[in-house]
Amino acid sequence: MKFEIRSVRFFPGCQAGLDERTALVQIAVSGIPEDWRALEARFRAEADLLRPSEPLWGVGDAGWPGAFLMRRRGAGDPAEWVVALTIAFQRWARRAVWQGRVLDNRDGLMRLAMPHAGEALFRDALDLALRHLAAWSDAEPGGGDSSELARIRDAWLERAQAAGLPPNTLRFYAAAKRRGIPAVEECGAIRLGWGRQAELFDSSFTGRTPQVATRLARNKHLAGQLLAASGVPVPRGSLAANLDAARRLAEQFGWPVVVKPANLDQGLGVVPGIRDTEALARAFQAADALSPGAVLVERHVSGADHRMLVVGGRLLMASRRIPGGVTGDGRCRIAELVERVNADPLRGSSKRSLLIRIAIDDEARACLAEQGLDQDSVPEAGRFVPLRRTANISTGGTALDVTARVHPDNRLVVERAARRLGLDIAGVDFLCPDIGRSWREVGGAVCEVNAQPGFRPHWLGDPGRDINGEIVDWVYRGRTPRIPVAAVTGTNGKTTTARMLQRIWLAAGRQTGVCTTSGSWIGDDLISSRNQAGLSGARMLLEDPTMEAAVIEMPRQVLIEQGHPCDRYDVAALLNVQDDHIGVDGIRDMAHMARLKAGVLERATRAVVLNAEDPLVMQVGGNSPASRRILVAAREDAPALAEHLKRGGTGVFLRRAGNGPWIVLAERGAETALMPAADIPATMGGQLPFNEINALFAVALAWGLDLPPAAMRAGLSAFVNSPRGNIGRYNFIEAGAFRILLDFGHNPDGVRALCALVAGLPVAGRRRLLNLKLGNRHRAHLDAMAPLLAENFGHFMLGCDPAYVHKAPDWQGEDPPGLMLDHARRCLLAAGVAPEAIALEGDPALAVRRALDGAQPGDLLVLLADPWLALPVIEQFLGRRLLEA
Repeated sequence: MKFEIRSVRFFPGCQAGLDERTALVQIAVSGIPEDWRALEARFRAEADLLRPSEPLWGVGDAGWPGAFLMRRRGAGDPAEWVVALTIAFQRWARRAVWQGRVLDNRDGLMRLAMPHAGEALFRDALDLALRHLAAWSDAEPGGGDSSELARIRDAWLERAQAAGLPPNTLRFYAAAKRRGIPAVEECGAIRLGWGRQAELFDSSFTGRTPQVATRLARNKHLAGQLLAASGVPVPRGSLAANLDAARRLAEQFGWPVVVKPANLDQGLGVVPGIRDTEALARAFQAADALSPGAVLVERHVSGADHRMLVVGGRLLMASRRIPGGVTGDGRCRIAELVERVNADPLRGSSKRSLLIRIAIDDEARACLAEQGLDQDSVPEAGRFVPLRRTANISTGGTALDVTARVHPDNRLVVERAARRLGLDIAGVDFLCPDIGRSWREVGGAVCEVNAQPGFRPHWLGDPGRDINGEIVDWVYRGRTPRIPVAAVTGTNGKTTTARMLQRIWLAAGRQTGVCTTSGSWIGDDLISSRNQAGLSGARMLLEDPTMEAAVIEMPRQVLIEQGHPCDRYDVAALLNVQDDHIGVDGIRDMAHMARLKAGVLERATRAVVLNAEDPLVMQVGGNSPASRRILVAAREDAPALAEHLKRGGTGVFLRRAGNGPWIVLAERGAETALMPAADIPATMGGQLPFNEINALFAVALAWGLDLPPAAMRAGLSAFVNSPRGNIGRYNFIEAGAFRILLDFGHNPDGVRALCALVAGLPVAGRRRLLNLKLGNRHRAHLDAMAPLLAENFGHFMLGCDPAYVHKAPDWQGEDPPGLMLDHARRCLLAAGVAPEAIALEGDPALAVRRALDGAQPGDLLVLLADPWLALPVIEQFLGRRLLEA
C-alpha cells in the first residue's frame, strides 16, 4: 500500500467526537489488496512483535486495532490501522493519549481523527505508522520490518521516551480513561477529574501524598528508627561515616550484613549477604559513591523478598520478588540458560521494559563464584542459580503474586509500617522465609518502606489484575471525579445567560466559575479580563481546585479553531442562530453556523436547552444524547413549544399576566410559576425583553442541572446590569450632568434591541453614539443599520477595532480601518445625517475620550465598545472605580 498525507490540522481541544487534543488528518491511499483479511492478519502479527518488552497495557483485551478506536467501522478498513499505529507510537513514546476514530474512508481518501501529544511528536508517529504499514503490506508473510526501519523506529523512541511519562503514570491514565474519568497530562504528571474533584498522579505519588512522609521514607535510617520504636520488626542498623565505622557495626551486629545507600530507591547500591571485611569494603565504597556520607549498614535478615503494596493503610497486593537468575536443566551451561531467559520477548534493555535482560557482568560472576559456579557450569535440573544479590525487577528479577497467602500477622505489620510513616501509597519491602506463616514464628523484618513505589512486581505477579484502576477507585471512593459543567452557545445572549446561570449556582451554595468573551470569574472574583470564552477559560476553571461547578461560553471562533475544552457537558444551550459572522472562517450561511453550534449540544449528557422559536435551532437540536430536551420560548403558544408540552415534554416560557410576564416551568402537564420577570433587575422592568429571554435560558439550564427553584429566584433577583454584575451589557453609568450607556452591541440584532430601548428612554439633551463595534466584520451590517441609527441618534463618533477590521474580507486594501470608517460615514450621510454630526477617530481609546469630552448636560451617550477598552477611559474621566461598585 502507498500513503500520501494530504493535510494535518491540529486542535488544542477536542474535535470530531474525541475527548482529547485532536488532530484531523486526510490521507490518500492506494494499492489496497483484494485479500484484505490475510493482510490484516499479517498486520496484527507484526504489531504484536513491535515492542514486546514494552507492552501497551489494555491492548491485549481488545487487540489490534480495536483497543485504539472509540468505535469500529467493521472489518476491512486499513484506516483503522493508521489510527491504531499512530496512537501506539505516541504511547510507546510515553505520552498520555488514548483513542481515535475513522471519520470516513471512501474513494481512496481517509479522514481520521486522532489524539495528539504535540504536533512534532504526532507527525513523527504518523510517519512511522505509515512506513510500517507500507512495509508490512509489501513484505512477504513473516518478513517483518527492514533493519533500516527498525533502526529509525528505535532511535526515535529512545529520543522521544526521554521526555515522556513513567509507565506507572501512563497506567493510571489508562485506568482513568477506561472508567470515563477525565484525564490530562500536566507538567510531567496527570490530572484526573475536574475542579474540587481533581486528583494528581506522578507515578504512584498522588496529590495527597504527604511531603513529610515521603522525606521520612527516603531516609532509610530515620524510617527504621521510627518503625522500631513503633514495634515494627526491622533489621538492626546504623549509619557509617567511613569504612572503619562500617567494620565496627558489622562486628557489633554480627555477620552477614547488608550495605545500602541511605537515600536511594530501586535497589541501587544495595549489597546483601556480606560475610567478610573485603566484601564490606567493596560494598561500602560503591554505596558511598552513590550516597556520600549516608551509607547504612544493617544486620542481614534471611528470607524471601516480598513487595507489599499498601494503599490507604490496607494491604492491596503482595508479590514475591525473585532475583534475576536461571534454572538448570542438567544439560545447558549457565551462559546458554541466560540466553534462553533473555529470549523472552518481555525482556528488554530499557530500564522501563517490563522485564530487564540479565547480563553476565561482575555482579553475576561474583554471585556464581559464591555458589562455586561460573558461566560454563551446568547446574542440575531444577536448581535455581541467582545471578543478582537483590530481587529488584530493575536488575533483572521477576515476581509471583502471593496476596492470597499473606498471614494476618504479616499483613498487619506492613500496614502498620505504611501508616506509621503516613504514606497513602507505600511499597513495603518485607523479608520473610514463608509469607504464609507469621513473622513471629519464622522470623521476618521490614527492610524498607518506599514512597512512590513502582508496580512492576505486581504487574508481573498478576498480569490480569488492574492494580492501578483499583487505586483510582480507592481515591474516588464514594464521590464523582467530575463537577457539573454547562455550555452556552448561540449568536446573541451567551455572556448574559452564562453569568445569570453562575449567579443561580452561587445562590445554590456552589463555588462556580464562568468564562465568557468579557472575562472569567470565580465566584465574585474577576480572574481575567481577557476574552476567555471556550477552551482557555474552561481549562482554567476545570483545573482550579476550588471549583464546584463551571459555566462555559462557547463562541463560533473557538469551536472552529480550538475545539471543545472537555469530553462532555452536563447541560448545553443553543440560544439562537442569527446573521453574524456569516462568511467568516469558512461559515457559508446560517444553516452552516447552526450545524457548527450543534456540536456543543452533541456533547451534552443530561439536558439540552433549545430555542423553540428559532427554526434552525430546532432543526439541529435533535442529535444530542442528553436524556432531556428543554424548550424555551417567550410565548407559551409558540408552535414547537406547545407541541412539545402536549407530548409531555419540558419547557420554560413567559406567561403574560395582568401584572406583567411570569417565568413558568412546565413538564408532563405540571406547571410551576417561578417568578415575575420584573423581579429580575437586568430586565429593567420589561424595557430589556431580551434579558427576559436570557433569564429563561438560564432557568432552563439550572433546571436541567436539578438546581432548586429557590436558587433560581435568588440568583436572578441579584443579577444587575452594572459593570461588575454583567460588564459591557447595558451598563448605565451616571456621569454627573449626563448619562452613559455602555454595550457590546456589534451585530444587527443586538443594535436593533439597543435602539428600541434608547427610543423609549427620556433624554433631556442629545442622543449621541460612539460606534467601535458595528461594521468591523461586515459591510452589510452598516448598510442595514444606518437608517435605524440615524433615526435614534443625532450625533456620531465613528471608530473601529483595527484587529477585527484587518481580518474581515469586506475591508481589504492598503488601509482597511480607513475604508471601514469612510463607508460608515457614507452610510449615515445617505440615511440623512448631517455631515457636521459625524466625527471619525481611528484610535479606539482616543475615540472614547473624545466622545466623553463632547457630552453635554442632559445627554445620553451610548458607547458600542469593548468594555475593557472603554471602562478604564470612563473611570479616568469620572475619577472613580466602576468595577468595584
